[in-house]
Amino acid sequence: MIVTKGTLIVEGKTKRLFEVKEDPGLLIVENKADITAFDDPAYTQQIPAKAKYATQTTCGIFEMLHACGLPVAYAAYVRQPSETEFVAPKVTMIPLEVVTRRLAVGSFLERRPDYCQEGRPLRFHRLKTEFFLKTTRGKITIEGKEHDLGLPLIPGKEGDKPLDDPLIQYPFSTSWELYHPKKPSWDKTAKLGRQFDPFRFSSLLEEMDKINRQAFLLIEAFWANLGFVLVDWKIEFGTIADGLLVIADVIDNDSWRLRDPEFKEVSKQVFRDGGQLDEVESKYGYVASMVSQFRLPKQALVIWKGSKDDKSPEVPNIAGVEKVEIVLSGHKQTQSCLKKLEELQRDYPDGGVIIAVVGMSNGLGPVLSSHSVWPVVGVPLTAKEFPDDVWSSLRLPSQNPMATVLSDKNAVLFALNILGLKNPAAYMERQFALEQLDTVY
Repeated sequence: MIVTKGTLIVEGKTKRLFEVKEDPGLLIVENKADITAFDDPAYTQQIPAKAKYATQTTCGIFEMLHACGLPVAYAAYVRQPSETEFVAPKVTMIPLEVVTRRLAVGSFLERRPDYCQEGRPLRFHRLKTEFFLKTTRGKITIEGKEHDLGLPLIPGKEGDKPLDDPLIQYPFSTSWELYHPKKPSWDKTAKLGRQFDPFRFSSLLEEMDKINRQAFLLIEAFWANLGFVLVDWKIEFGTIADGLLVIADVIDNDSWRLRDPEFKEVSKQVFRDGGQLDEVESKYGYVASMVSQFRLPKQALVIWKGSKDDKSPEVPNIAGVEKVEIVLSGHKQTQSCLKKLEELQRDYPDGGVIIAVVGMSNGLGPVLSSHSVWPVVGVPLTAKEFPDDVWSSLRLPSQNPMATVLSDKNAVLFALNILGLKNPAAYMERQFALEQLDTVY
């Protein structure tokens, strides 16, 4: 589908939004060359290639989110109008900025100096998510109407200006008490004496938190595959015509802190830290080129049974992971097993994991594990009734590195852990579940 740019709807600091003549439900997002810092227009600069790099990065990120089943305001079926534009459905934006951190850095340490440590920053086992009320010059826009929150003035480059983007200290409460975004809560001046009624958005917060965590984990894994560390990010949400909650706006090199394999910053933080514009432009181009390398692998999770009567464990539906069921006996059909094993390795160059589900004597697992570097996990189905059957899965000769797991459910999780080292969608599935187990640290 090809679209035509219509009337300008709105222009912000770094983007313009236009109507789409062919479809009133769509809009064109045009990135600008502007780069800003500290929520202060006085620090705005122009980088000629930034619009192209920002668009390339956002489209790459949104395509991966979409491919993995996460809701995003991105019309993947529409061709980009230009290298600085993409097409998205019209969204009713939610005036919140959702900030998620894997490492304790930035304004978080100003609010929580007790998390400061020497050397590399503290890593959170469970992603640390915070919500900020999105304001501009102390005003919030809801459904096209501006509301002045009466926020205090703070010094700016060109004089005093209203404080923006206050922290919502307790987002799941019935009334939002607003706090200074860069002061610890125990500071007497941190509490701004302003409240906001969240009735329009409170019902969406839990879902927003879940989608945000899943999205961060997914993109964190894509970056990790290239040796990068996604330190934190700030994203926004909205709802589309059918009421569906979606990740909206953009996710580009302005949205996060990102460290390269040498743990050097390559994001907008370089600009905030006073880097030269040509250096900043180079890093934006570098990041865009890295995002273009994101891809979902084609992997196999093989449930290999010795008999059709053996029970198959349940396998979740995960992008890039294909469930393959095979029934061949290692004892009775050894040659056919080895032929099928070669076919699997041919058809799935990104690799896979084999779960050998067998009863009685396990000849299948050891045969497979001694003929492939694919991990093999043996599940002795009859272990409960006949404990001695386990020994055929445990007492193995040299060059036969098969793992043995009694629970077929845990065998699947173990397989997904392995696949997740290369597959961001599998990593997202497992890491999200793990982080729900212990929310304390």
